[in-house]
Amino acid sequence: MELNERIFDLKLKGYCCSQIIIALGLEDLGKENEDLIVAMNAFCVGLEEGKLCGTLAAAVCLLFLADEHAARTELRGALMDWFYDRFGGYDCDDIVQGNEMNKISVCPGMIAETYEKACDLLDLEPR
Repeated sequence: MELNERIFDLKLKGYCCSQIIIALGLEDLGKENEDLIVAMNAFCVGLEEGKLCGTLAAAVCLLFLADEHAARTELRGALMDWFYDRFGGYDCDDIVQGNEMNKISVCPGMIAETYEKACDLLDLEPR
């Protein structure tokens, strides 16, 4: 199944951006942790306040989950720099330019691109 289909299926389950990133990562790492997926709900919609994007927060968590040492050194910075350059900020409100309707057009692609970037940094092949 292609990445966009996997994301869509997880969205249909009711998962938000941060939960989708972690669910994909756990699956591709061959791990299971439903409690972690539930806990990632805390990052939905920028901590429910339009702040730190849950997609970015979850991708950083995924880096640590896969390789804590590398994430502490070069991977986290590389991901954060890429994300800022690509999406124009770290906060949900900045990314969607204060317009909730922009989430419909921005977030699905952002989730896919960010997951692919995290996988690339980890040399992880998405299923």
